[in-house]
Amino acid sequence: MKAVGGYLVVQEIKEKPTKTKGGLLLTDKIKEDIRYRQGVVKSVGDLIQGVKTDDKIYYDKHAGFNIEIDEDIFLVIKQQDVVIVL
Repeated sequence: MKAVGGYLVVQEIKEKPTKTKGGLLLTDKIKEDIRYRQGVVKSVGDLIQGVKTDDKIYYDKHAGFNIEIDEDIFLVIKQQDVVIVL
């Protein structure tokens, strides 16, 4: 799989449910109001600068579109949707 042009292929990092001191489990649904998601870059297009394969990034949750490859779901986004590279 190879991204082309100004696109990135990203795999979203799913957060595990966290347990509060009182014993409540907090899932992804609690964090729906957070605008940015974290992911790992799987492929970088030819025109991308500043981001490379295996970088962890934060990107806008409304960015891009999903694609299924070998039963795995990936997200294809543009470089302009990346806000932080870790």
